[in-house]
Amino acid sequence: MEELDFDRLRHVANLSKIEIKDDEELKNLSTKIQSIVKHAAQLEELDLDGVEPMTHVIDVENKLREDVAGQPLSQDEALKNTVSKEAGQFKVPRMI
Repeated sequence: MEELDFDRLRHVANLSKIEIKDDEELKNLSTKIQSIVKHAAQLEELDLDGVEPMTHVIDVENKLREDVAGQPLSQDEALKNTVSKEAGQFKVPRMI
């Protein structure tokens, strides 16, 4: 496995909004990333011939309940447990 270029690592960290304070932290990050890449390479070496792809580790049929429409909540019922409401609506912090 090739050594990670610190300039490239700094660039990726910058794109990822990861703050790197010093060269020691950069070296530590490089070591961790190399460990992850090495593990991924080991996974690629596995012989998976004859292994059927699956979406769940347990063989289950769709055990979800039926999606049946029921009675909707009234406005008062929906708002009765909220801490903050205004003009008959949930009041949330401004997000801009």
